[in-house]
Amino acid sequence: MLEIEQLSVSYGRIQAVRNISLKVESGEVVTLIGSNGAGKTTTVHAITGVIPAQGSIRYEGKELCGLSAHQIVREGIVLVPEGRRVFPRLNVEENLYMGAYASKMGSAERDQEMERVFQLFPRLAERKTQLAGTMSGGEQQMLAIGRALMAKPKLLILDEPSMGLAPIVVKDIFDTIRQIKQEGLTMLLIEQNAMMALSVADRGYGLEHGEIVFSDHVENLRDQDVVKKAYLGK
Repeated sequence: MLEIEQLSVSYGRIQAVRNISLKVESGEVVTLIGSNGAGKTTTVHAITGVIPAQGSIRYEGKELCGLSAHQIVREGIVLVPEGRRVFPRLNVEENLYMGAYASKMGSAERDQEMERVFQLFPRLAERKTQLAGTMSGGEQQMLAIGRALMAKPKLLILDEPSMGLAPIVVKDIFDTIRQIKQEGLTMLLIEQNAMMALSVADRGYGLEHGEIVFSDHVENLRDQDVVKKAYLGK
């Protein structure tokens, strides 16, 4: 579904990502793990058209390099950004409606998608009229994921969904990611919390200093010494 080859991104003289290649097949959850500053978010921004990049990003056979962010959304790739980025002065329902803005669905289908989001996140249903800026970090993360799902993505990219959240909230978020996975949605998961990421993903890539340093199925990654020492605290 998504195939990246020799992707590089530079900020002036600083090369943030160097010739990385990765694949995400249909129905998979693939995780990209690495420490802060490894180049994970830069990679995401390149895929979603936020920043220019060199190399190739193909999605369902179509080259994405050179397309704008809104064109890429219309191709079916939707991002849950790092830091959640909800609209603080809009309420929950209004934030969710914004997620469906770029889609061509009618009002009935849009309302149906909203009900699906409320089933995934009952807490959002309880807070339909609450301003997003007054919600907790965990609730805002639920809202950010729900907003992305309103676009009916074919590929969902989650950038650091556990960042800044209490462990019990992280567990709830990842339980929901597992539920979405069971429904067959393809996902690219960007995470510093390698243990949680590997618990839900099918395959994983490790990124350090802008370069891919390992890749494998998660069952194998958990047994690799380099992964244990660097990411799993073993």
